[in-house]
Amino acid sequence: MSRSSFVRVVLSVVTATSIFWMIGCLGQNSFLAGRPFPPSTILERVLVAIQNPSPLSTGALQILDARYDIRNAENGSVPDFFVSGYKGNLPSLILNYPEQSAGYVYASGDGSLTALNYGSESATGSIGAQLPGLSSSIFVPSSGSYIVAASQTAQYVTVIDRVQGVAVYLNLPNVYKVEVNPSATVMLAFVQNNNFAYRIIHLQQPNGNVAPVPTFPNEANWPKGVAPVDCQPINLPVYCVVPVLDQNGNPIVFDRPYNTIFSSDGTTGWLLNCGPECGGQQSSVSFLNMGVLDIYNFPGSSYPAPPANPAPPTEEQRIPVPGGATMALYGPPVNLAQQTYPAPGGAILYVSGQQLQKDGLFEGFLSVVNLASSQVTATYPISDGTHTKMLFGDDNTLWIGSQLCQTGERVATNQKETGCLTMFNLATNSVLVEPWYGDLTGLCAILQWHKMYTAYGGQIHIYATTSNVGITTSTVGYSAGSELYNGNATVQGTAFDVAYMDAITNASD
Repeated sequence: MSRSSFVRVVLSVVTATSIFWMIGCLGQNSFLAGRPFPPSTILERVLVAIQNPSPLSTGALQILDARYDIRNAENGSVPDFFVSGYKGNLPSLILNYPEQSAGYVYASGDGSLTALNYGSESATGSIGAQLPGLSSSIFVPSSGSYIVAASQTAQYVTVIDRVQGVAVYLNLPNVYKVEVNPSATVMLAFVQNNNFAYRIIHLQQPNGNVAPVPTFPNEANWPKGVAPVDCQPINLPVYCVVPVLDQNGNPIVFDRPYNTIFSSDGTTGWLLNCGPECGGQQSSVSFLNMGVLDIYNFPGSSYPAPPANPAPPTEEQRIPVPGGATMALYGPPVNLAQQTYPAPGGAILYVSGQQLQKDGLFEGFLSVVNLASSQVTATYPISDGTHTKMLFGDDNTLWIGSQLCQTGERVATNQKETGCLTMFNLATNSVLVEPWYGDLTGLCAILQWHKMYTAYGGQIHIYATTSNVGITTSTVGYSAGSELYNGNATVQGTAFDVAYMDAITNASD
């Protein structure tokens, strides 16, 4: 055999082997789930929202390889990967939908909302042109059908219906937060320093007729400070904002409503009453009847048809949570990777918040709420600060992130660790507070790879969820909760949010 023939044979074997190797690797990833193979060729991607990455740019979206914890190509041929075409100013929030191979990024610097295509790793355009300025809270469902925002400066709840091509601006002074279930059939809004929650309703127009504006029997007697009903557009109403009512038509008096947690299927919800941490009286968890809050359900409505039996109260029960309530997580999962959970009645609600101490400072706590007995069964001290992030990780771990954690009891009493990130072991009920780097603003679980990626103190920090050796190359020799080496995954600029682009389900982030 000539030398040239021998070389051709060797190259053919190498090429075939490479193809089979690549197919084998792809078989472990979402490629076989019908998701497009990305230009970066990275199969476990973490998206990082970066503010001020350079003197010439105020925002960028960088892609990291979460399998090897690197920012460059495995062979070093490409130094870094970015989402092409992104131009937002100070990106601060990633709405992550890996099942649809898509996402949305809100930028707090210019109020822009940008759609992303994960398959092409590119920005596909702005979809927030109708937003009236900056938004203090914003939500887009996986379908992209709606944009719901708390436009606090303009004092509107903004609803952009992208199916009907309608944008409405509902007057609600001091609105600062919106909460929407995954299917966007329940839309709630909260007003700052207020004890009432508000819902959005969609007026149907059956048979081409204008739907009636809803009326409420006790509206004239509503408590002082309850905003009246507002329906927009005025001449041809499509959407209204109204208080959340009980079965007698009276507004429910909550206690500084701050957040709403939905079950994985979006059919069950719990409202978190912030209580003393937000200037109120008693922190608690309120169960919400989702059917009553559906955007198509309103007094006098004939679409959909009213139920045969009267609906139960919107709030059926309220569970006191003395440890505070600003964030919660429903679980624990039966299968974390597939995001399957037990029925709500037999599950647990893990609630994080802060409790006011005798010295006037707040201390962070994790409260375990048994939903079957409607009782808090245990509490554990965790990071101080306003808790805004909670995620289940591999290996029976629960991760909790907060901001302003240096202003609480831990610093004042000179405790060993005063950081804004806590790992809670569900199997042993043990708490590990991580060292302080700054505010925890982003958190994502790299499921089945035994890692947690964080935007912590403006930089990427990575943590192991297991003490097992050899799960992945980067976790060898580390214990559960310890920080992994991040020298090859740091970014230039301020890392503000992170998202696992290749998670199995949307509920993973």
